[in-house]
Amino acid sequence: MRKARAAACLGLSVVLASCGGSPAGQAQNQADTVTKAVYNNNAAAAAQNFDDSLKKQVTRAQVGLLSDKLHKLGDYKGLTYVSNDGLKNEYTYRANFANGSAPVILRLDTDGKIAAYRISLPQ
Repeated sequence: MRKARAAACLGLSVVLASCGGSPAGQAQNQADTVTKAVYNNNAAAAAQNFDDSLKKQVTRAQVGLLSDKLHKLGDYKGLTYVSNDGLKNEYTYRANFANGSAPVILRLDTDGKIAAYRISLPQ
């Protein structure tokens, strides 16, 4: 009974994370938007929801290099929720591509702007 309840809670947390109205759902939408923009080599769209501090760190060259690396993984297929840290307001997803995947970590500030975005690519 305890295992069934734990599985139900885990299932519910994954469903809630995918809902657009929840904080996790909003974070996933933002992470997906940024990942698509980077994949499409669009620095302006990638930084659109970044906080002012993070916007200053983004360069077109960096986005271009990252875009090239993402294209080596094949077509972008979307994100899968992995976990979140409520204390840090940080969310982890798996970016799925035709030929692999890569973890995406997104941290939101108190205004819901993206304070940190990181995608770790295989070497």
